[in-house]
Amino acid sequence: MLRGDRTRRSTDRALRSNAFEQSLQALVIVDRESSVVGLNHAAERLTGWSRAEARGRPAADVLEVRTETGVNLCAANGPLRRALRQGKAVDTHFAYLFRFRTSDEPVRVSYSVAPIRDGNDVAAVLVAIHDVTPELEIIQAKDALMLAASHELKTPVTTLKGLSELLLDFDLTEPQRRELLQDLHGQVNRMERLIADLLDVSRIDAGRMSIELSSVEVGPVIDHACEEVRPLLQQRPLRRSVPAALPPVFGQSQKLHQILVNLLTNAIKYSPDGSPVELSVTADREQVHFGVRDQGVGIRSEDLPRVFHKFYRAEDPVVRRIPGTGLGLYIVRSLVDMLGGHVDVRSQYGKGSVFTISLPRVQADRARRRAAVAAS
Repeated sequence: MLRGDRTRRSTDRALRSNAFEQSLQALVIVDRESSVVGLNHAAERLTGWSRAEARGRPAADVLEVRTETGVNLCAANGPLRRALRQGKAVDTHFAYLFRFRTSDEPVRVSYSVAPIRDGNDVAAVLVAIHDVTPELEIIQAKDALMLAASHELKTPVTTLKGLSELLLDFDLTEPQRRELLQDLHGQVNRMERLIADLLDVSRIDAGRMSIELSSVEVGPVIDHACEEVRPLLQQRPLRRSVPAALPPVFGQSQKLHQILVNLLTNAIKYSPDGSPVELSVTADREQVHFGVRDQGVGIRSEDLPRVFHKFYRAEDPVVRRIPGTGLGLYIVRSLVDMLGGHVDVRSQYGKGSVFTISLPRVQADRARRRAAVAAS
């Protein structure tokens, strides 16, 4: 019986040790003298201290953790000392872990301190640290989405209110009434596009954007996209260079249409009056390439790596004066990825940009799938 008890105790210790080491959360054990006696692999990665370097050192050396109000985890009256004295667990949300031993910026964390008892006495405390950066990024993204939506909706809503008041309060001639209704219709379309973009971003981020791939005839999709953006052109000519016979792509017509409309709208928006927007389509043995060129604002070289990021808009004052949410190109890249294609951008600041998307031809995609099946 004694041997069985020893075996169970040994097994329990081994399980606790494995759980400590394999935990994804950073765990640090601190004794009553506030010295570090152990830390797991996750804590090594998060703090920048190896266990050999950390053991025996004051916890304040290894765990420089402070809340936004300046409360230090290891201060004389901080959570760690209180847990040792009182034997009570302490939870703190949204603190900063300062990693002076690495070149990294402080990490946003939450942490808890729990007593480890030996009978009735507190022998040590277990500090559990959780990197909350991913959670905060989600919160910040939602806040940015709400801010962008409210800012972009404010202008059309204000315009709609003014137009409706004019229609209600004044006797207008038929041409005047028609002009106001056209303006009103344009603002409604703007709101509709914004709401559609917001819904698409929500679906993309949640992984709920479904696409059923099939053979797509390119010509009708191009015609439809060009017709949709025509009211936006105003004084800008739209030039097309599209061969009469184009091979079908493997994709979805609705999403290809959305991609082209977003790219054409983007080109029109950042082009001055009178400046042409060009749509060209070419094909090779593997892919069909769609290029949208403008002679507008252009993109600075330092901004190019981020143009497809969600909510990103360059700090250029010229760009900032033009309404936008920073969602259109993010949606383009996401949809092109879902269709198995590739998107590229070339730009010269002050002279314009060229966005090119490449989608697989139907026969090329079929050949790749046959080769994949044969290889398996």
